[in-house]
Amino acid sequence: MLNLFSLRPTRPAMLALAASLLMPGGLGTLPAQAHGVPYASLETVKYREGHREAAIARRAEFARRMKGGIAIITSADRSQHNLYEGYTDDTENKDFVFLTGIYESLPPGHILVINPNGSTYKEVLYTDMSPYEAARLSGVKYVFPRSRFLEHMSSALTDYRNLRITQLRFKEVASDYSRGWGDGEKLLYVNYPRFENLNEPASPRLAFVDRLKAATSELVVRDAADLLDPMRMIIDDFGRRNLDRAIAITGQGLMEGMKMAAPGLTTLQVMQTVDYHYRLHGATLGFLTGVSVASNLNDQLKWESTAEEEAARKGDARILPGTLVHFDTGAAMNHYSADIQRTVPADGKFTPEQRVVYQGVLDVQKAVIAAVKPGVTWAQLQQLAETELRKKGGWDKSYTYGIGHFIGMEVHEHGDYVGPLKPGMVIAIEQGAVVNGTRVAFEDDVLVTETGHEWLTRFIPIEIDEVEALRRTPSTFAVKPVPDLKR
Repeated sequence: MLNLFSLRPTRPAMLALAASLLMPGGLGTLPAQAHGVPYASLETVKYREGHREAAIARRAEFARRMKGGIAIITSADRSQHNLYEGYTDDTENKDFVFLTGIYESLPPGHILVINPNGSTYKEVLYTDMSPYEAARLSGVKYVFPRSRFLEHMSSALTDYRNLRITQLRFKEVASDYSRGWGDGEKLLYVNYPRFENLNEPASPRLAFVDRLKAATSELVVRDAADLLDPMRMIIDDFGRRNLDRAIAITGQGLMEGMKMAAPGLTTLQVMQTVDYHYRLHGATLGFLTGVSVASNLNDQLKWESTAEEEAARKGDARILPGTLVHFDTGAAMNHYSADIQRTVPADGKFTPEQRVVYQGVLDVQKAVIAAVKPGVTWAQLQQLAETELRKKGGWDKSYTYGIGHFIGMEVHEHGDYVGPLKPGMVIAIEQGAVVNGTRVAFEDDVLVTETGHEWLTRFIPIEIDEVEALRRTPSTFAVKPVPDLKR
């Protein structure tokens, strides 16, 4: 095993690398895309700067919170079955990304071992990727092939007092794990799924846990989420930089969509405009953008043609004069996702009836955001929203979802929804109502500060006069008919 930080490229290696750049498939041409590994935009890679240092600090904090034992954090194969509560395709991979700064994971994935009470091997990576690259990205000093993981764990299960000097010399890593576990109860932290669908087959990445349990009666397994969730709830500098960028891109893309949502277009055309803006600026989708007609919801639906009816049932409805259009969207930068909702008038101006509903729901949104501060609970914010909507004339009856959620590496970030809010948390506040067939809903991202809050998405028009002024601004996207080819 090499100390990778002592490696320096030799001149022959540099010449070989230079030659490879000129060969087909080298960096001089676009490389073939690996299965399951998406291309990363230049913007995305730029905003990954600092993740190595953040990961080092995060692992140190995680080890401090462990107070003994060993943690095994595995990356997730994206081909795994869906979780019970969907989130995104790579939900299970994010604990590993959070602690290492290694984003790509192909089957069978990578393994991070954290051994706070070891003498030398306190952090070890097992991976089939380039060990030099793994060490460079993560800051983990010791990197081994993934195939050696169970080999090392086998001897690690032996009580440290039973290891002979020969074993200590020739099985250094396993012996150090044994030292970390000690001679009694062996505490093991594993990153289990937060939500599991028991109707689906068990996750293959956790098969090693049963194998370890079968080898000793002393193993006590705990969920690493008990330590990771409190860390992920508080956004650090690296996370904040990426989340701020995601919010900025979301704001610009959403405003383009708000300007474009006019009669004659379809909701899918508007949605594609928003998503294009995200990708143009190097972001990904935090979740699928939703654009929907938010008027006449109580009326019997009618379409001009069977084609329009079929499209509407599959998510693409034509925007009609006099209607409202609702957006629910969020760009993501390196997994940190915004989550924002706005409602706009297709004609550019709200009708008197729409203004009443819009202003009433907006007043509730501002009241809830104003109440955000350290010490407040989610239950209190929920009660405030329901009470204020009820005062409007029973509008709370159509408010059937929760007041919000944490945001971070998940758009619905894991965390404690019972305890009080704390400084450094970023939350999404969402509420709305349907009144006489008219739906108005808002969602805004809010940072909990030491003394109160910062409304991070306030720059996106939300007051009636702001929204109407935005609708008078031409969109940078113009939809022009594309004629059929002549034969």
